[in-house]
Amino acid sequence: MPRSPHHHRSPLLASVLPAIAVLIALSACAPVSPVGTPPPDEPSPTTSVAPVDEPVEPTEPEVDPAVALHSTLSAAISSGDTDALDAVFADPVHVVIASSEANSLLNPVDAVVALDYIQPGVGTWEWQLPESTIAGYRASEYYAEFFPADVIVGRSSAGPVVAFTPDGGTVAAILMAIDEQLLFF
Repeated sequence: MPRSPHHHRSPLLASVLPAIAVLIALSACAPVSPVGTPPPDEPSPTTSVAPVDEPVEPTEPEVDPAVALHSTLSAAISSGDTDALDAVFADPVHVVIASSEANSLLNPVDAVVALDYIQPGVGTWEWQLPESTIAGYRASEYYAEFFPADVIVGRSSAGPVVAFTPDGGTVAAILMAIDEQLLFF
């Protein structure tokens, strides 16, 4: 019987042969680059990956503090529900009642109570007064300082007027008149 060609191999050679075969096969191949990377002698294809849009949380539109303050004050006085206004009054807030000796620095809670003087919720309150009307109030010898450019003024059909002097998002001063005519002195 003929002998097999593998019969004369030593056990060491038999264990090394598979590794040598792999090395020979690899050396015959082109240089190997990591997956997805072209060999160094080839130009890189330009690939672009669209950025992944992260979900964006909807945000509330920014509200101008002056607009928010105007809205809060006009709604509270017009409805007569002034209880929450202490949150928008400075501490202390300057409170003046036209044609009286009332001229005080009050804490916000006491300032809310003082607003009862103008009878919030009584009559129809107008908050978009003509500039000429506000200019007339500004001409007052005694009360001009309470009508700065950003003043928030309301006038009731029952007669009272209230002017809020804003300072950022709060009210720094309040001028009240039981009758509009008192503001023209």
